[in-house]
Amino acid sequence: MKSQHFLHTVFALCFALLSQLALAAGSITADELDSQMKAGKAPLVIDVRGEEEYLAGHIPGARLIPHTQMGEYVEGLSALKDEPIVVYCRSGKRAGMAAEVLENAGFTKIQILEGSYQGWEAAGKPVKK
Repeated sequence: MKSQHFLHTVFALCFALLSQLALAAGSITADELDSQMKAGKAPLVIDVRGEEEYLAGHIPGARLIPHTQMGEYVEGLSALKDEPIVVYCRSGKRAGMAAEVLENAGFTKIQILEGSYQGWEAAGKPVKK
Protein backbone atom coordinates (compact mmCIF):
# COMPACT_ATOMS: atom_id res chain seq x y z
CA MET A 1 0.00 0.00 0.00
CA LYS A 2 2.79 2.43 0.86
CA SER A 3 4.46 1.85 -2.51
CA GLN A 4 1.19 2.67 -4.30
CA HIS A 5 0.83 5.86 -2.30
CA PHE A 6 4.44 6.77 -3.05
CA LEU A 7 3.98 6.18 -6.79
CA HIS A 8 0.77 8.18 -6.79
CA THR A 9 2.52 11.06 -5.03
CA VAL A 10 5.45 10.97 -7.47
CA PHE A 11 3.07 10.88 -10.43
CA ALA A 12 1.05 13.81 -9.07
CA LEU A 13 4.21 15.83 -8.47
CA CYS A 14 5.54 15.13 -11.98
CA PHE A 15 2.19 16.06 -13.51
CA ALA A 16 2.10 19.33 -11.57
CA LEU A 17 5.62 20.24 -12.66
CA LEU A 18 4.93 19.41 -16.31
CA SER A 19 1.72 21.42 -16.22
CA GLN A 20 3.67 24.49 -15.14
CA LEU A 21 6.01 24.02 -18.09
CA ALA A 22 3.17 23.92 -20.60
CA LEU A 23 2.85 26.96 -22.78
CA ALA A 24 -0.10 29.23 -22.38
CA ALA A 25 0.36 30.36 -25.99
CA GLY A 26 -2.65 30.03 -28.18
CA SER A 27 -2.67 29.28 -31.85
CA ILE A 28 -3.91 31.01 -34.96
CA THR A 29 -4.63 29.51 -38.37
CA ALA A 30 -3.17 30.77 -41.62
CA ASP A 31 -6.68 31.80 -42.72
CA GLU A 32 -7.28 33.78 -39.51
CA LEU A 33 -3.95 35.59 -39.74
CA ASP A 34 -4.42 36.29 -43.45
CA SER A 35 -7.88 37.75 -42.77
CA GLN A 36 -6.52 39.99 -40.02
CA MET A 37 -3.75 41.18 -42.34
CA LYS A 38 -6.20 41.93 -45.17
CA ALA A 39 -8.41 43.85 -42.73
CA GLY A 40 -5.45 45.98 -41.62
CA LYS A 41 -5.61 44.49 -38.11
CA ALA A 42 -2.55 42.28 -38.21
CA PRO A 43 -0.74 41.55 -34.96
CA LEU A 44 3.01 41.75 -34.78
CA VAL A 45 4.22 38.69 -36.68
CA ILE A 46 7.66 37.39 -35.76
CA ASP A 47 9.61 34.93 -37.90
CA VAL A 48 11.92 33.11 -35.51
CA ARG A 49 13.88 31.20 -38.16
CA GLY A 50 17.38 32.07 -39.28
CA GLU A 51 18.20 34.93 -41.64
CA GLU A 52 18.77 32.66 -44.66
CA GLU A 53 15.37 31.03 -44.19
CA TYR A 54 13.72 34.43 -43.78
CA LEU A 55 15.34 35.81 -46.94
CA ALA A 56 14.26 32.72 -48.91
CA GLY A 57 10.65 33.60 -48.14
CA HIS A 58 8.57 34.90 -45.25
CA ILE A 59 5.11 36.15 -44.36
CA PRO A 60 4.74 39.75 -45.60
CA GLY A 61 5.31 42.21 -42.77
CA ALA A 62 6.94 39.61 -40.51
CA ARG A 63 9.80 40.81 -38.37
CA LEU A 64 12.88 38.59 -38.20
CA ILE A 65 13.97 37.71 -34.66
CA PRO A 66 15.75 34.34 -34.60
CA HIS A 67 14.57 32.22 -31.67
CA THR A 68 18.12 32.10 -30.31
CA GLN A 69 18.06 35.90 -29.97
CA MET A 70 14.52 36.36 -28.64
CA GLY A 71 15.72 37.09 -25.11
CA GLU A 72 17.76 40.02 -26.42
CA TYR A 73 14.64 41.62 -27.94
CA VAL A 74 12.25 41.23 -25.00
CA GLU A 75 12.96 44.68 -23.58
CA GLY A 76 12.50 46.35 -26.96
CA LEU A 77 9.14 44.63 -27.38
CA SER A 78 7.93 45.41 -23.86
CA ALA A 79 5.36 48.00 -25.03
CA LEU A 80 3.57 45.08 -26.72
CA LYS A 81 3.28 42.85 -23.62
CA ASP A 82 -0.53 42.87 -23.78
CA GLU A 83 -0.86 42.99 -27.57
CA PRO A 84 -1.29 39.96 -29.84
CA ILE A 85 1.97 38.59 -31.19
CA VAL A 86 2.19 35.69 -33.65
CA VAL A 87 5.37 33.64 -33.88
CA TYR A 88 6.29 31.08 -36.50
CA CYS A 89 9.23 29.05 -37.76
CA ARG A 90 9.48 26.27 -40.32
CA SER A 91 7.69 23.51 -38.43
CA GLY A 92 6.78 24.82 -34.96
CA LYS A 93 9.57 23.78 -32.58
CA ARG A 94 11.50 27.07 -32.59
CA ALA A 95 8.25 29.03 -32.43
CA GLY A 96 7.40 27.16 -29.24
CA MET A 97 10.76 28.04 -27.73
CA ALA A 98 10.35 31.71 -28.69
CA ALA A 99 6.80 31.78 -27.29
CA GLU A 100 8.11 30.40 -24.00
CA VAL A 101 10.74 33.17 -23.77
CA LEU A 102 8.08 35.81 -24.40
CA GLU A 103 5.63 34.31 -21.93
CA ASN A 104 8.30 34.05 -19.25
CA ALA A 105 8.95 37.77 -19.82
CA GLY A 106 5.29 38.59 -19.16
CA PHE A 107 3.81 38.73 -22.66
CA THR A 108 0.17 37.70 -22.43
CA LYS A 109 -1.19 37.23 -25.97
CA ILE A 110 1.30 35.02 -27.75
CA GLN A 111 -0.01 32.87 -30.58
CA ILE A 112 1.81 30.24 -32.61
CA LEU A 113 0.91 29.99 -36.28
CA GLU A 114 -0.66 26.57 -36.88
CA GLY A 115 1.44 24.67 -39.39
CA SER A 116 4.06 27.40 -39.14
CA TYR A 117 5.62 28.65 -42.38
CA GLN A 118 5.11 25.34 -44.18
CA GLY A 119 1.39 25.52 -43.41
CA TRP A 120 1.22 29.14 -44.55
CA GLU A 121 2.80 28.23 -47.87
CA ALA A 122 0.69 25.09 -48.29
CA ALA A 123 -2.46 27.19 -47.78
CA GLY A 124 -1.37 29.36 -50.74
CA LYS A 125 -0.97 32.49 -48.63
CA PRO A 126 1.23 35.37 -49.81
CA VAL A 127 4.99 35.07 -49.38
CA LYS A 128 7.59 37.81 -49.64
CA LYS A 129 11.06 37.01 -50.96
